[in-house]
Amino acid sequence: MLDTAFTIHTQSEELARRLDFIIHEAEQCHSPLKDASYEFNIRDGVYEIRRGGNLCFSSDDLPDTIFNLQWLIHKKALKDVTESIRIHAGCGELRGRRFLVSGDKGAGKTTLMVRLLFAGFRIIGDELVLVRNGKATPFPRRFHIKQDSSRLLPELEGLFDSLPYNRAVYGHKMFSFSPQDAGFEWKIDEGDIHSIFYLEPNHGGQSRIEACPKFMMVNRIMPMSFLSETADHMKINQLCSIIDRADCYVLHLGDLEGAVSAMQEKMSVL
Repeated sequence: MLDTAFTIHTQSEELARRLDFIIHEAEQCHSPLKDASYEFNIRDGVYEIRRGGNLCFSSDDLPDTIFNLQWLIHKKALKDVTESIRIHAGCGELRGRRFLVSGDKGAGKTTLMVRLLFAGFRIIGDELVLVRNGKATPFPRRFHIKQDSSRLLPELEGLFDSLPYNRAVYGHKMFSFSPQDAGFEWKIDEGDIHSIFYLEPNHGGQSRIEACPKFMMVNRIMPMSFLSETADHMKINQLCSIIDRADCYVLHLGDLEGAVSAMQEKMSVL
């Protein structure tokens, strides 16, 4: 994951199976430089996560423990990533032109990215993008699809029974999906950002897209960004720079077919 190779040790076959929710096989453009390992076991009915023998987390709730193990792995992978801007966004390409899709939690980002995948787009990530020197690299995490959203993805109807899942806090399933599960390439690489789409929910209505002034896109993307603890103020100009060079749109997300068509049209304009 990025420049770190993770190993998870467990003595339980059940826990090993549940790790499919986290483990991915995305191809990455560089080799790991560091190693990190965790122990994941159950003791007297309590699930424990340890690193180097030290207790990192414990709970009698298995789904909560799995989410915390994933959080610990991601935190460790991102620990030394201080030169990049992190943006809560999906990332994809059409005809070699890279775009970001950002928006508030629950706006429909993951559902849209999966639909784009089956519409001929190359989809690389659905959650987090690292931007450095104007280039975007998606963070290698499997896509999380809420159980309530599964009805909107008929393309995956035959896959949901076999996809790994975890229970979210509200009790419903959270499916874990990668493009490879549906037979697509999943390669993590960096590329120039040509377009940025910001999602505004219009659920139950029609999708429509409109150009967004650059200064307004800065206002929208700033709350979706984490600049890291190191010299944050020095990175704001980088964020403004990538937005200034990109075509910027607000996508009012209603029907998915309309949203896909609108993005195909905008991404086809050279």
